[in-house]
Amino acid sequence: MEINEIVKETLLFLRSGKVILYPTDTIWGLGCDPYSREGIQRIQAIKQRDIRKSFILLVSSYQMLQRYVAVSQETLAFLDKQERPTSVIYTQVYDLNLPEAADHSLAFRVVKDPFCKALIEAFDAPLVSTSANISGEESPMNFSQISEQIKESVDYIVPYRREEQGAGQPSQLLKIEDNQVIFLRK
Repeated sequence: MEINEIVKETLLFLRSGKVILYPTDTIWGLGCDPYSREGIQRIQAIKQRDIRKSFILLVSSYQMLQRYVAVSQETLAFLDKQERPTSVIYTQVYDLNLPEAADHSLAFRVVKDPFCKALIEAFDAPLVSTSANISGEESPMNFSQISEQIKESVDYIVPYRREEQGAGQPSQLLKIEDNQVIFLRK
């Protein structure tokens, strides 16, 4: 199946508030529409995750990112220089209907993976992204490492890149405060 066909099929699930298991530019993730409270609650239940812990949202471009948060040109230039996928916690959020953290911050990552980029562009909104594991357990580095419990709990498993055996790597996570970069996960 080609990427465009997979994107169309996946959109049916996202638009109906369902939970998907999908390959990202880092590792496989659980995802849903960030405006679907039901989808978010299901991901929290699947992961057995503390409801106070927030998610990373994936966007397809810097332009899309700027629709949701205040981001400086310096930050964009810094992100352009990063070799690894980088998730950034932003404190000035424009859309208060997104699943923000208790401190009203949100983490976003601009994806480079062709499938994720195409999916997000077609969806025309960010995607919730969290590792496809039970909270506290090791993150699976490829599809074959995802537990059957997780696979059986989702509504749709994207039929793309399942056969890859390489070791994916979670994104680096940082926060920028007062023009200082604080690495929370390298």
